[in-house]
Amino acid sequence: MIEEINKSDLNFNQIVKTTIIVGIILGAGMFFLSEDGSRLLLGLAFGMVFSILNFRLLHLTIKKSMDMHPARAQSYVTSRYFLRYFLAGAVLYVAISNEAMHVLGTIIGLLLIKFVILTSNVILGMKKKQKTK
Repeated sequence: MIEEINKSDLNFNQIVKTTIIVGIILGAGMFFLSEDGSRLLLGLAFGMVFSILNFRLLHLTIKKSMDMHPARAQSYVTSRYFLRYFLAGAVLYVAISNEAMHVLGTIIGLLLIKFVILTSNVILGMKKKQKTK
């Protein structure tokens, strides 16, 4: 069990690092290729920071719920689920109401970690498939 938790910590750290690297590359492209570059970059940074913190909250929720009784874990995970979605709504509200940041950049920042996870799993699946051949 401890080995699995340590492995999930490594995966968590790798996903966060990859998200930051992709975010920097994407942010540089947005900044230099768009007329609203600074607003897009601010929105991207805001959304990306929140999505990483949200992913950290999910990570901690899963780790903590593993040691709980199933009924207690279900209510704990459900309450954290709603908290994370409420916070995401608050981030979008701030992005919409703030003229200094672009909403599109914020949405891209919020979705970036999901894209990194999906892409990482597709690449990992392709590598496993090649090894079995």
